[in-house]
Amino acid sequence: MSPKINGSYRRYSNDELLALFGAGSRRSGLFALVALWSRRWRIRRQMARDLPSFNEAVLEDFGMSRQEALGEIDKPFWRA
Repeated sequence: MSPKINGSYRRYSNDELLALFGAGSRRSGLFALVALWSRRWRIRRQMARDLPSFNEAVLEDFGMSRQEALGEIDKPFWRA
């Protein structure tokens, strides 16, 4: 039985980040930054919760090893 995976575990590219923060006023840029940080925190906590149930095939689908996944989980929310 495959583990259930909710949400997406993807990284934003530099171009996506520039587009996100470069458009609009400072206020909208700040809002976008807080939203991005919140999303990273939520995804990493979800990944930490689900990682024990992931087998190697699931991790391979994400394109990472278990060690890389653990490293991703340990990152603070402000680091990409």
